[in-house]
Amino acid sequence: MVVTKSEKRGIAHLLRRAGFGATPDELRHYQALGYAGAVEELLNPARIDNSELEENVRLQDFDFTRLDDLKRWWIYRMAFTRRPLEEKMALFWHGHFATSARKVRNTYLMYLQNLLLREHALGDFHRLLLGVSQDPAMILWLDNQQNRRGKPNENYAREVMELFTLGLGNYSEKDIKDAARAFTGWHVRNGSFAFARFQHDFGQKTVLNTTGNLNGDEVVAILVRQPATARFLARKLVKFFVSDPPDESIVKAAAEAYITGEHEIAPMLRAIFTHRDFLSESAYHAKIKSPVELVIGTLKTLQIRQLDMNLPSILARMGQNLFEPPNVKGWDGGPAWISTAAIMERFNYSSHVTGEKFDELQTYKSPGQLIAESGLENAGQLVDYFLRLLVDGDVPRATRARLVAYVSSTPDGTPLQTLPDETTLDTKLRGVVRLIMALPTYQLA
Repeated sequence: MVVTKSEKRGIAHLLRRAGFGATPDELRHYQALGYAGAVEELLNPARIDNSELEENVRLQDFDFTRLDDLKRWWIYRMAFTRRPLEEKMALFWHGHFATSARKVRNTYLMYLQNLLLREHALGDFHRLLLGVSQDPAMILWLDNQQNRRGKPNENYAREVMELFTLGLGNYSEKDIKDAARAFTGWHVRNGSFAFARFQHDFGQKTVLNTTGNLNGDEVVAILVRQPATARFLARKLVKFFVSDPPDESIVKAAAEAYITGEHEIAPMLRAIFTHRDFLSESAYHAKIKSPVELVIGTLKTLQIRQLDMNLPSILARMGQNLFEPPNVKGWDGGPAWISTAAIMERFNYSSHVTGEKFDELQTYKSPGQLIAESGLENAGQLVDYFLRLLVDGDVPRATRARLVAYVSSTPDGTPLQTLPDETTLDTKLRGVVRLIMALPTYQLA
């Protein structure tokens, strides 16, 4: 299959949005499929053998009762999975159904919730929402353990409407009160979901114009089939994968796909990734990377195989503390990712990668080997090599010229006629990667 330069760029763009970027080998694999083939492979993770990841995870011997181990486990999965969209959607749902270990105080329950989000990541939203409604971590997080007949707790009923399905303005306070009664008795016992029959309100209720002896299952079914839910989910998905504020034409296409696809998530994603505006010039390198996207993308692009033990704390300092979102709304994202403090942490990370971690990059360990194997003959070619690798070559001419001048001069600024000696070139090589990682383009997916 012949893939055009434009299509190759589109596939790289797709992999940054639908995954976390790609290693050079992964990029070549998806480019060989063509854009349409790449979309379909991403949307069908069950067809991809991921057994190598699962075996490597098993060998890591993570302790799922320890929060730091749980965080490292998920970072490892995101970095080395062959099913990138599956992990990206697990991350999306983690922000959507934002649950924090700080309140749940049971790390293993957070692990089980993460498995649930991954299992239904691209599937039937009805099954996912029902699973989340019965998820022990969620029940503890939004106080449904205290939701009893005669003393209903409205926390979950309110958030399932406002944040998980309908959005503000599409329900009444009466809907919340009666939905809360429907969820009475949905409790946790011995770490598992349990229906406490004698704590359940069997009386008549009305939720969104449906009246009857409604229970939680029936309320979930009512919420899932609302047109407002289609629009709400579509808008959040487009914000996550495309742009903020969301492109309304893509929102409409994704919402229609939810309805015609009978509440399946994969058709919504297909509508997003194949929409002409997703591949438009205005969408290219136009979305601020989350800390997870930045870090995992760097690991993949530079093929770093040995992960730092402190990556969870690095992500937390950048503003994305996995399994500990800031509140029930999850992370704000967008400009919040590049506050003054957060951007400094990003720059610190690039310094770390080009310092200690660089010695682990077998592909680039010897500058001389890199130059010989890649056929690089001058500073301009070396700079272009790393610009293509890290930012698709998407920088202004003036920026490229400054990078070339940096590589082709001595520390005091004297121009060099040839590439510098091996020792100096090693310093220059690390420096040029660090400078590219500090560019605005590198902060954008």
